Amino acid sequence: MNEKEKIKEEEYKRQIYLLQLYREQIEEIYAQMELIERFIGEYSRAIETLQELAGIEEKDALMPLGGNSFAHVEIKDLKKVLVNVGRGIFIEKTLNGAIDFMNKKIEDLKKSEQNLAKTAEEIRLKMEELSSKLENVQVS
Repeated sequence: MNEKEKIKEEEYKRQIYLLQLYREQIEEIYAQMELIERFIGEYSRAIETLQELAGIEEKDALMPLGGNSFAHVEIKDLKKVLVNVGRGIFIEKTLNGAIDFMNKKIEDLKKSEQNLAKTAEEIRLKMEELSSKLENVQVS
């Protein structure tokens, strides 16, 4: 092999490697988007629960204990709830304040998801372009 042919083969291998990196990036992005969807679902369910509890003085409920086990509990004060604002810090909020906070979180998560989708699309276009180039290349 002469020097020029080695470079061509090395370049081909580099582009194949780059294509694999793009695939891995897209998989990571989709995993992040899936996680965001789960968070959005959790916030949405919490909002629905808070809306159902609004205006009720006392309420019997089932409290999840983990491992698909529950305990019967009586909720006595529904005027305020504790909301996790991050890093294990909880703030007491009114029901409406908690709902507003969670709606803002959902909005922020949706923006993040849109940005991730845009990035994934940009990477997908690069992959298509690179794949097309690789199909038309003859390695020497």
